[in-house]
Amino acid sequence: MMTDSSAAQAEQDWQEAMEWAMTILGDPKSVPDPLALDRLGAHQAAFSAWAADDPARAARYVGIVQDMLEAGDDAARDGMRSRKLQPQMQHRMSRSPALLAASLALVLLTAAGLWWRSGDTSPSLIAQSEARTPIETRIGEVRTERLEDGTSVLLDTDTLLLVSMTPTQRRVEVKRGRARFTVSQDTRRPFVVHGAGTDVTTKSGSFDMTVREGLRLNPVDTLLDLSFARPLADGQPRSLQLRPGQLLTLKSGQGAQISVISAPRSEQQWVTGVKSFDNVPISDVIAEANSYSETKIELATPALGAREIFADIDIRDIERVAQAISAFLDMDIDRSHPGKLILGAKK
Repeated sequence: MMTDSSAAQAEQDWQEAMEWAMTILGDPKSVPDPLALDRLGAHQAAFSAWAADDPARAARYVGIVQDMLEAGDDAARDGMRSRKLQPQMQHRMSRSPALLAASLALVLLTAAGLWWRSGDTSPSLIAQSEARTPIETRIGEVRTERLEDGTSVLLDTDTLLLVSMTPTQRRVEVKRGRARFTVSQDTRRPFVVHGAGTDVTTKSGSFDMTVREGLRLNPVDTLLDLSFARPLADGQPRSLQLRPGQLLTLKSGQGAQISVISAPRSEQQWVTGVKSFDNVPISDVIAEANSYSETKIELATPALGAREIFADIDIRDIERVAQAISAFLDMDIDRSHPGKLILGAKK
């Protein structure tokens, strides 16, 4: 027997698959074949991240797309019969962009819940829910994007966001990476950011969210309301507030423990690239620097990664990081291996 919660989840799953079908079928130039799940053009990264969370998602999407394509074929055949077109034209036109667009519109009217709204202006077609728009950066790329509500988002290296704006809510999902959100005030629509099983809600202000092997949250100048949908350790709160100057960390996996501490001064310095590392393990510095580069730093003696370093380093410049660490450890840099900077004992 299906409970209210499972029914709601099933409805949400279907809606997400419908949104993806709407998005991909609406972009025939980028995606000639919407059923080729490994060739989805500009949508590939975001779709793959969404589908990876639940194996049933891809199958649900394929079923919806097939239904839409069949509806397009039926519409084409009906139209051709009424116009008494020659049989040889039917195959050529059965999936033309215009006919697919017409059939898609018909499906959306009945399945996605569109309605007419009139006012002082001419009537317009308003969607109850909008497809999520992917925003992504490559390794080493740091970029600022402005959302339609005026919110500014600074995306760190190798970051993927899914953005959805509706008349009642502004919502972003952080699939991976790090971003600073500077939220435009809108008292009617809360701004919700979801990542690693956590919802962060605010109406304005700035904060950082990182989703990499766990979760990091750091308010810059605003109070954040947090709620946790993921399993936590016994006795952990299901919701809390986070204030500027605090840093919340939450490791991945079930039964994780929430940690809230005072944010170190380096926490927000990623936006400039130069970070002040105060007694930080060298392995942590290397891991962060490697996230910005295709070339990776390695320690010939991994145990040295536990040593702590005190330095100001341009974390986005892999060569400078290697030089700083090699000088600190009094080591040489071996550049003989493609894609690697290996720090080892001087010869």
